Amino acid sequence: MVDEINLVGNYKQKPLTYNDFRFGVENQDKSIFETAANNPNVTLLNEQLDEISSEQGIIKTGWNDFKELVGFGSSVEKCEDYINQYKNGEITFEEASEKIAEFDSKQDSSLNLFSNIATSVLAITAIGVATVATGGIAVGAAIAIGAAVGAATKAGMKTLDRATNEVKGDAGDMKEIAKDALSGAVTGGLATATMGTAGGASCVKEAVKNCAITGAKTGAISGAANYSIDCTFDEDKDFNFGELASATASNAATGAVVGAVMGGANRYMRDTGILKAGCNLEKMVEGNNDVAKEVAANSVCTSEYKILNDRLKSIAA
Repeated sequence: MVDEINLVGNYKQKPLTYNDFRFGVENQDKSIFETAANNPNVTLLNEQLDEISSEQGIIKTGWNDFKELVGFGSSVEKCEDYINQYKNGEITFEEASEKIAEFDSKQDSSLNLFSNIATSVLAITAIGVATVATGGIAVGAAIAIGAAVGAATKAGMKTLDRATNEVKGDAGDMKEIAKDALSGAVTGGLATATMGTAGGASCVKEAVKNCAITGAKTGAISGAANYSIDCTFDEDKDFNFGELASATASNAATGAVVGAVMGGANRYMRDTGILKAGCNLEKMVEGNNDVAKEVAANSVCTSEYKILNDRLKSIAA
């Protein structure tokens, strides 16, 4: 991340604006600057933006292009506007530099958000596939799978972005890869806990509610943990309670949305599968299949499946 820059050298330490130039010219004082064009602060701002732009890989660049297309949020075009505003005396040097630094920070936050969402979705999907393939999976194994998938997903996405930027050797930064893998493991492992509440729900609506609540809780924990990991691995990042609260709240909101969507989808697919299996079983019972009769006679269903189950048992009898 590129920090905002400060005015250096033998120039005035006060932010330079149009009035400074006009005052200098009116008093025949050419020691400040003759025009805004040769103001070295403009060069500093352009260099700051160029350095940030060089760090934008395929994911960050795509997100920046989308924001420029729809015209919302901070972007390279907006930063160029800030530089022009400074040249025209509309804002100070410090204000322009701070806004450019904010763009850099928001791009980093967006990449983290995208990778966290992908991590959660893929971890939950992996657990679903493993459950279907094995017929059931222990909690510990589920968390381990979620953590492994999460670590690979987040480290992979962020390494891809660094590999496609213009900074030489950025993709092979092992410290960053280790940090992203640890952060992804935490997010993926916690995401699997969210899906545990979907299985115990009696319907899709209840699953959405339960998973949204659980997702918010695990998301908050993940956000706080990931922020702490960032502070631990990044020597230039100082711990800040405001940033911690922001990361916690942001991840809680994301976790609630992802949990609700994935939990509802999980329950819906389970319902669909159970009903389909029940219909097949009913046909088998009516066809006088002895195995189906035994399954129907000894099975126990709850909630909305009780009626179907009772019918199957009556046929089997």
